[in-house]
Amino acid sequence: MKSTPTSSSLDTVGTVFDRLRAWSRWFFGVVARKQTYANIAYLLLSFPLGIGYFTVLVTGAAIPIGLGFAFIDMAVSEPLALLFAGIPLLLVLLCIGGPLVAIVLLASIELTALERVLADRLLALEIPLSEPATSIRERVRRLVFDRGTWKGVGYLFSKFVLGIASFVLLAFGAAFTYALVAAPLHYRNQLVGIHIGDPIEFVPELTYQHDGWIIDIAPVTLSVADGELISLYVDSLGAALAVSAVGVLVGLVVLHLFNAVAWLYARYTALLLRNTQPSLFTDPPT
Repeated sequence: MKSTPTSSSLDTVGTVFDRLRAWSRWFFGVVARKQTYANIAYLLLSFPLGIGYFTVLVTGAAIPIGLGFAFIDMAVSEPLALLFAGIPLLLVLLCIGGPLVAIVLLASIELTALERVLADRLLALEIPLSEPATSIRERVRRLVFDRGTWKGVGYLFSKFVLGIASFVLLAFGAAFTYALVAAPLHYRNQLVGIHIGDPIEFVPELTYQHDGWIIDIAPVTLSVADGELISLYVDSLGAALAVSAVGVLVGLVVLHLFNAVAWLYARYTALLLRNTQPSLFTDPPT
């Protein structure tokens, strides 16, 4: 039996409505999905954890790097003094700098293990590990020469930047949404909006100084002038209610944006932490 043009049109209309219903369920259902709030928790944790990772790695590596620069400086500027002080300085570098580097690398392995746990619990992301070491000797060798160790170190350093970006995104998205949704509470108030009270300036700078030799790295200065970013003013309750309704839709879009950023973070985490070493505490060498 052949279908009539009318039945085909009805089927097409039904398909369109089914797609619209599915899209509406996906768009508005973002508020009710647990994964949305797990993603927000992951983005919130990225900021303090990123600062903590950066502090641990930089503090632990500062002394070995400083001793290494001192040794090179002495070899270049005062080669005769190196004959007398070179051996003691080299011993200090090996006896203090070497263990500190090993501690930093061990800490990076445990911190990457923490990141894998967070990715598993909050982002539902399973990251495959490398095979566990079968002996202490193999663990020490892989600590320095395994590619996964250095991938983890690079990831932990990058988490500092990602954490700051996450915090800015969450703060701005929440403030913008609240300013719109709460419009009926503050309409006719010309002071309501998102403002920068004081200039913001961030200068990433790394300085090493030894005697008269200074290495100063400051690649770029990021600054935002004080002033008004977003202003919100309506002079009637009806307009304020309309703005509030728009704010609800904006809030839904912001939640989807948070989910999209968390998805990107998940892909990035899976790429860098794949085949990294397991934790020494949860899977020690036998």
